[in-house]
Amino acid sequence: MDFKNRPARKPGQIITDPVEIFRRLPKPPGINDIYMSQAEVLTAWYERRTEKDTVLKLHTGGGKTLVGLLIARSIMNETRKPVVYVVPNNQLADQTLAKAKEYGIAAIGYPKGEDFPGPFYDGQSVMVCNYHCVFNGKSKFGMPNGARETVQLGGIILDDAHVAFATVREQFTVSVVRSKDQEAYATLTNLFRAEFQALGRGGTFDDIVQDSGDIGVIEVPYWSWREKNAQVKEFLRSHYSAHKPLEWYFVRDAFEHCHALISSKAFVSTPIMPLVDLVPAFAQCPRRIFMSATISDDSAIVRTFDANPDSVKKPIISRSLAGVSERMVLIPALMPVPDTETLVEKIATWATGQKKLGTIILTPSEKQAKRWETVGRYASTPDQVNHLVKSLVDETERGPMVFASRYDGMDLPGNACRLVILSGQPKGIGEYDLWRATVLTGGSAINASIAQKIEQGMGRAARGPSDWCVILLVGKDLTGWISRESNQALLTTSTRAQLAMGVEISRDVKDRKDLGDTMSRAFDRDLNWMEFHAERLAELTESSDVTDEQIDVASAERKAFRAMRDAYYESAITRLEKSAQDSKVLDASTKGWLLQLAARAATYWGQEERAAELQRHAYAVNCQLFRPKVVGPYTPPAIPGTQAQRIVDRISEYAHSFRRGFLAEFDEVVSHLSPEASSGQFEQGLADLGALLGYQTSRPDHEATGQGPDCLWFLKASLGLLLEAKSRKKFQNALNKGDLGQLLVAENWFKSMHPGCEHISASVLPRAFATKQAETGHVRALTYEKLNALCSDARALFETLCDSSAPAAGLMLRCEKLLSSSKLRPDDLPRHYLSDFQRVE
Repeated sequence: MDFKNRPARKPGQIITDPVEIFRRLPKPPGINDIYMSQAEVLTAWYERRTEKDTVLKLHTGGGKTLVGLLIARSIMNETRKPVVYVVPNNQLADQTLAKAKEYGIAAIGYPKGEDFPGPFYDGQSVMVCNYHCVFNGKSKFGMPNGARETVQLGGIILDDAHVAFATVREQFTVSVVRSKDQEAYATLTNLFRAEFQALGRGGTFDDIVQDSGDIGVIEVPYWSWREKNAQVKEFLRSHYSAHKPLEWYFVRDAFEHCHALISSKAFVSTPIMPLVDLVPAFAQCPRRIFMSATISDDSAIVRTFDANPDSVKKPIISRSLAGVSERMVLIPALMPVPDTETLVEKIATWATGQKKLGTIILTPSEKQAKRWETVGRYASTPDQVNHLVKSLVDETERGPMVFASRYDGMDLPGNACRLVILSGQPKGIGEYDLWRATVLTGGSAINASIAQKIEQGMGRAARGPSDWCVILLVGKDLTGWISRESNQALLTTSTRAQLAMGVEISRDVKDRKDLGDTMSRAFDRDLNWMEFHAERLAELTESSDVTDEQIDVASAERKAFRAMRDAYYESAITRLEKSAQDSKVLDASTKGWLLQLAARAATYWGQEERAAELQRHAYAVNCQLFRPKVVGPYTPPAIPGTQAQRIVDRISEYAHSFRRGFLAEFDEVVSHLSPEASSGQFEQGLADLGALLGYQTSRPDHEATGQGPDCLWFLKASLGLLLEAKSRKKFQNALNKGDLGQLLVAENWFKSMHPGCEHISASVLPRAFATKQAETGHVRALTYEKLNALCSDARALFETLCDSSAPAAGLMLRCEKLLSSSKLRPDDLPRHYLSDFQRVE
């Protein structure tokens, strides 16, 4: 019997409703119907299917792939035009093709080195490929003025859009990698040495270009880049004359509108915004579906893909918990157990050895990954990553497997992984992400990015509604970040619910044995734990609102960037200024970012005075940005409230049950007060320590004037402590006449800026020794020994406060009482922690 040539439906009947399409598909064994959450999302999309941009949100494990494939089939049925389904990597492309085959949905892979097949052009088969296939300088989907005709798509589905931002930007970024071309790297960086010296950052520049380690990223000042970007472009054109990288064809006409970044590893040119409009198949596509996780901030979809902000503000979200896995989230730092780092190492060995459970350890960098090499196998190359992932999935090995910056692209369902150790706060891996994280430190945009990576890392295991795992969150920076109430609001509602359960459980753990018993409840599938998790998850999970504020900011940046490219500089400046000034909740870091972009537009427009004014304003609210050529007047800091009030206010930034997260932040600050830290880290650590102690602090030499001390603590409104950090001085070297001269210059600056105020001058160094030529007089020493004692005393006070369950008012009284008997008050601190110098030869 020839069933192939027998029509399955009436002539002329075209099914476009994706739910109805599913109903008519052959079902795999064990599958009778789609989840209610899938049907809910599909129905909502079908009603809005004519919109150019739509955002769909489903929980990991909620059947997102099937939803995307059904939408692709619906578009093809209705338009008879080609549809592309885009995923982050080839592994996920293979999984999507397998899912399509399982359900009988016609799909084909990307034909590498060949033309697109007829079934794709005819809208008969959806093409599944990775982001690199669509966004590259010689895209087979067509490029402006290219040899290939633009493919007129009926629709494009962008899966895991929330994790593709770095991947897409990378396709528009030209990098000269130091290890591959030392000569080219040196030529390009040396072009801008004088500019950094003029900004007072010559030392930072030299540290970066002369060091092969990972010590930061700096941006070439936009005014210098405007003058020399053509020179850089011509150098690269001739340097790559034989074979130009694919990224070149995107940026060759947009160098002026790029950030130029320098790290110890590469010289990088990347557009202010990804130039996605240079791929007409994507830019002109009438239906673009962005599928993402249920996060609250989707502003990056606007920044990366130039999506319609009004559409992004009204995503299609399922309120169902279908697909949410069981996860026991534990935070060792909240437990009364000593040496949590060693404890976690033993847990990883116990889980893989005694319990025979798949275990992975995720770290934010290679440097931190290598710390775990004595515990597990570290995958340092893509091939090694693929090999270790396969061995976990095949259950031929249990681990622990250690991965650096691999928060996405690895699916480890079932027994492949039952224990995830998230070690350290996630960070970006490319120059752009690392630089942006520095200049927007603490800003909501960066915190949203961190939240996404935490979600991604936690989602590597437990990939469906019947799956489960245990997650340990370790590291001072990660514990401190996740303890803040404002940061928790950026996580998905289900993760927040599981985190709340984890805090409750973690605080009840009494010792190491108790921790092992608690984890075994999940590992051994204890029914009481499973019922507790299910009930509390349903009870704690609430609907999440979309964060419109960040979407508006992203839209302003996108529209301003378009205006700058079209030479409508006045429009760009007006839009950016309005966005920075009108917002009532925008953080200072982001306001500064917008104003600096406006200053850049003014410079390109030739309005130098206006550019200088905007840059001064930007730097005043965010000192991580460019220091203006002409520095504005120094503004003495205001000192509101009492010392106790300021301490309690900082602790109150943390959720009530997460107060020990403040201790994690304190420990992270103290970790930078060591000879191993860079000078910048040490000085920032001093400023942060003073702020945690309730003092008003600043870094005058770095922040505003290029003068003054490295660090200034106002112990009282009328008393300043001037600190010059000599953290790089060798232990045996004494304070010399030159060192003392720096302090005397700082004193003169302080007297001129703060007339009528008293001051104490101190040098922070290994020992309180000075040469005979150094007339120390009234100058004091803060030795490493005394600094450590100060930190120890401060931690003891903070630990008592963080362990208190008192509300803010009661905590204030407790803090005042503890301060009264401490050595940390303004009048007591200098007497107890500063020493007189001793003369040496």
